[in-house]
Amino acid sequence: MRQASWNEMFAPRRESLVLTPDIPQEPQGWRRFFWWEDVLSFLLLSLILFAVVDSVYRAGWVAEMPSLYPITFFGLLMGAMLARVRWPEVAIHLLALPLGAAAALSTILSIVPGATPWARYDELHERMGAWFNIAFNGGISSDDLPFIVLVVPLAWLAAYLSSCAVFRWRNVWLALIPAGFLLLSNVSYFSDQFSFSVLVFLFAGALLVTRLHLISRSKAWREEDTPYPPFLSLSVLHVTFWLAIVLMVVAWIMPQAGESGPLGAAWDNATAPISARAERLSRLFVAVRGPQDALVHRYDNFVPFQGAIELPETLVLDVVTEPLDQRRYLRAKSFEIYTPTGWRQGARRDIELEADEITRVDDDLSARTTVSAWITSEGKTGDTAFSIGQPRRVDEPATALWMSGLENVTGVNLTGSLRDGSTFQTTGSLSVATVEELRSAGNDYPAVMQLTYRELPVNVFIDVRRLALGLTAADTNAYDAAASIEDYLRTFPIDLDIPQTPRGLDTITYFLFELQRGYFDYHASAMVVILRSIDIPARLAVGYVLQPEERQPNTNRYRVTEQSAFAWPEVYFPGFGWIEFNPTPSQPRIQRFEPIIATAADDEDGEDVPATLGLENLPGQIGAEGDAGALALGTGSSSNRNRWILLGVLAGLGAILMTGAGWGRYLWVRGLAGVPEAAQRWEQTIRLASWSGNGPDPAQTPHEFAAKLGERVGGLDGVDVLADRYVQQQFSQETAAAQEGAGFTDTWQRVRNRLLRKLLRLK
Repeated sequence: MRQASWNEMFAPRRESLVLTPDIPQEPQGWRRFFWWEDVLSFLLLSLILFAVVDSVYRAGWVAEMPSLYPITFFGLLMGAMLARVRWPEVAIHLLALPLGAAAALSTILSIVPGATPWARYDELHERMGAWFNIAFNGGISSDDLPFIVLVVPLAWLAAYLSSCAVFRWRNVWLALIPAGFLLLSNVSYFSDQFSFSVLVFLFAGALLVTRLHLISRSKAWREEDTPYPPFLSLSVLHVTFWLAIVLMVVAWIMPQAGESGPLGAAWDNATAPISARAERLSRLFVAVRGPQDALVHRYDNFVPFQGAIELPETLVLDVVTEPLDQRRYLRAKSFEIYTPTGWRQGARRDIELEADEITRVDDDLSARTTVSAWITSEGKTGDTAFSIGQPRRVDEPATALWMSGLENVTGVNLTGSLRDGSTFQTTGSLSVATVEELRSAGNDYPAVMQLTYRELPVNVFIDVRRLALGLTAADTNAYDAAASIEDYLRTFPIDLDIPQTPRGLDTITYFLFELQRGYFDYHASAMVVILRSIDIPARLAVGYVLQPEERQPNTNRYRVTEQSAFAWPEVYFPGFGWIEFNPTPSQPRIQRFEPIIATAADDEDGEDVPATLGLENLPGQIGAEGDAGALALGTGSSSNRNRWILLGVLAGLGAILMTGAGWGRYLWVRGLAGVPEAAQRWEQTIRLASWSGNGPDPAQTPHEFAAKLGERVGGLDGVDVLADRYVQQQFSQETAAAQEGAGFTDTWQRVRNRLLRKLLRLK
């Protein structure tokens, strides 16, 4: 059966069913506004922009966003209508802009609270004034209204300019490219979105491009008096429709940017300049929702109070560290300036660090130790160099951020952003001070601590100080005061679904006296604020907790996810530096070492008896009168008895050492009987490396592991030779003796000795 053409369908009932080519003329006057060619183009352009608007709604940037469909349609209609007015273009735009501004203002006022339009306008004026004050003077804004004020006029302007591009300038790309960039940015930012909006955009865009091209050709034909079928555009649209369907199918089956490594990398590189600038402005739009897998802390120069949050299972870091005695914090940055809406870093200085250059965070401090960590980034944490404890060293060129002195480093950034798979090593400085040492630290704080880390807004200081004095009334030193505040805040339950602080209220005051529930950002911030109110220097630190559930079995490797995001207070103690505390009940307290102190008992007369170690009643002890105890060891002197005791202790130690040596020998040769020497030496290399915390990744090849081990262990020469011989032994047809060759044993001994020194922490 023959398919009817568009000419036949619209032709009048004549003898011939096919319209002959003609020179169709555009309608004039008021009929020009309703020409079916332009109406069809208008519908396609509307479909394109409504797809973008639908994507914005699916993203849910802010909760109170008004409907953008009416303002978008108004911009489209205004652009299409004014394109038919034969006035100077500047005059047309000057007419359109006030009308668009009035429409945008009306849309914004529809979601602003207030009984009358004037009351709503006053509310809008007040909130925008406060936002501009924060923007120019520094601070953090959690108000979502400024974002709405930005988006609504842009929606009208984008629709108006797109309509002008299609109906006045006849340039479809001026309409498609900006809209397409916005759509792809929106979808890539929220990668879990259903891509129906993208498909509609591609479908309508393909049809509109074809139509505009044909309209341009038709105009040229009319000017040249070249006849063409009057309904040619519908015939072309019919063919283009099926081509657009094919394009949609191809787009549907193609991997999304997040599923394709090369495509995702290319898109990230293309949008990097815009993303970098947007991140610097993010402090002004804290209320704007991020993607579902976004980080709780952005590791920028501020930490906002966000209200309700989610902790997704997004993998952010892979950490290999030394054996830890307890849960430790993987520190990113610290913040010293408190505001009612969050924390920010003050005026800071940067200093360039060479690879492995030591900072001065623990100079002149007592009771400190160092902990190293090998960290692999998943590309989501920018250029932040995480460390366990205060940042002391990183094995890559970096920039140290410091306040007032190099001993007060607030964070370290690597040179250049970290990509997925980037690996670096950091060393941090941790305090091992005992409770008694911290109690005796005193309050002789340096001047910078008094000026910077005890500062609070006046309205916060008054209310919180009253609470702090009540909590610490019985405490005589800073450590006990901090412990009392920590105990109090640990009674506040954990809740991730808390409301945003009401406008005009201080967040920590609201948390302490009304909300009394929250999560780590609120607990840690509250402890810092309370400590500052009684003149104890403190600051906020953010990062991750190295949790046992994220540790790989039988290793020191942690797969750190966003569920381990955390914040904690750091309190300054003279002579000991910054000491970590934890007032958040979801994680255990930090364990500190108590000295072994014997307690003194009172005798019957009430006099103090000298403290002892509880050994006075052991057999063989000498009494007050010189008499032997209950069990005599013979007639020998006390020196003989002590000699026997010493010999017994030495014998026990010898037995322990022999048992340990035998067990170590078993672990050293276990499973290697009958194995060729090259394979034996390679397996023993892996065992030594693993015992020192430098074991291989399961996905690494022998050569990759050898290269990485050489980077981690300085002075390790020859491990690449062992890897070569092992690979040759496994896959070559040569005999084992030929593969090993001369010098193999010497090479193995050098590698073994260097790894043993690394295991024993020797230089």
